[in-house]
Amino acid sequence: MSTAANPSTNDKPRPSNFPQLADVHERLTGANFSLAQVGAADDLHRYGVRHPAIGATIRGKVFLKEVLDLTAMEISFGLIPPQTSIPFYHKHKQNEEVYLFLRGEGQFQVDGQTMPVREGTVVRVAPDGVRCARNTSDQDMFYVVIQAKSGSLEQWTGSDGVGVKDEVKWPAH
Repeated sequence: MSTAANPSTNDKPRPSNFPQLADVHERLTGANFSLAQVGAADDLHRYGVRHPAIGATIRGKVFLKEVLDLTAMEISFGLIPPQTSIPFYHKHKQNEEVYLFLRGEGQFQVDGQTMPVREGTVVRVAPDGVRCARNTSDQDMFYVVIQAKSGSLEQWTGSDGVGVKDEVKWPAH
């Protein structure tokens, strides 16, 4: 994949304070899109972030805010190795989070309440919810986190989406 020049904008998000340990090299951008090839879930171990508050490196985590030039949300991919836990609790000042568990099984904790999670589990956590997750299985637990400012959603697909009258065409493959 090639990388096209990104148009400059004054609305770019602030740089992350979580240094990434590996870059996403396959990117493609255009006037109205950003694409990144992060790789297969099994390959996420190559990524990691240095957590400044705890002074530890968290392997298997990649934040996509800067990679995709996101301005209204943060998305991250994460792996929790077998029989391990995220090594800290956290909460947010403004953002709610949605955790999408795509592989493995374990437990998710919010405000001291522990819930089972597995492939297909989705958990929403309000900003003040103190949260953590652990993998209780013998395989990597793969999850996606989406976060956005709580209370900021004014429209959704049913009220924001607009159909475009044009025949769908795909290049021959």
